[in-house]
Amino acid sequence: MYKNIELIHTLTHKESFVKAFDNFAYAKEMISTPITIAEFYECCKDYPILFVKDAEGNWSASAMLGFKEKENIFVDENGTWENLRYVPASIRRYPFIFVNHEDNKLSLGLDSSAKSAGESKSDRKLFDEEGKPSEFLTGVMNFMNQFQADAGTSGLFIKQLNQWGLLEEKTAQIVTPDQTSYQINGFYVVNEEKLQHLSKKKKQEMCDHNAFQLITAHLISLSNVQRMGMR
Repeated sequence: MYKNIELIHTLTHKESFVKAFDNFAYAKEMISTPITIAEFYECCKDYPILFVKDAEGNWSASAMLGFKEKENIFVDENGTWENLRYVPASIRRYPFIFVNHEDNKLSLGLDSSAKSAGESKSDRKLFDEEGKPSEFLTGVMNFMNQFQADAGTSGLFIKQLNQWGLLEEKTAQIVTPDQTSYQINGFYVVNEEKLQHLSKKKKQEMCDHNAFQLITAHLISLSNVQRMGMR
């Protein structure tokens, strides 16, 4: 989705503004996207919510958007996201993204293809005449900070699910109406049988973490896997 990221800086972007996107063509090739637990209740209605672990052992949640390589089935040829479907925050944040430096400091960046210069879009300028963050950029930062905080909370929640012994690695088979089969692997889900046999102590601990509601949303979402193949 991001082609060329550059860090936002007062000196280099004082006269820059960000183009307004009227479609989601930039997400047409995304078959999954990160989501946070704050989005589970909306996402579970439309997409499978899957758990993934990176090479460093960090956990995250992902919304499945497609099963064929580079084909988001919810975005049509005009870049229109399917009507009445929830659009995840990780998609809506584009063209902005946080960049992690070696000292673990986060800086705001953007895809350079979304940048332009001029006064015709002053409401989307990054900085005002004094070089201070514009109202537009301040709003972006608030959105990005909230997303980052939610992502951190989500990682901890999924890590806790794993520590409770509830996660298992799975493989899904999607069959289309023409009987073409696609295999999806490398993801984790909550094992319902293990969930039912937890000790009272663990169940109470899960209640304290508001875990059951989120797990329920996750389990409900899994029915969307086979629906994707019927589209």
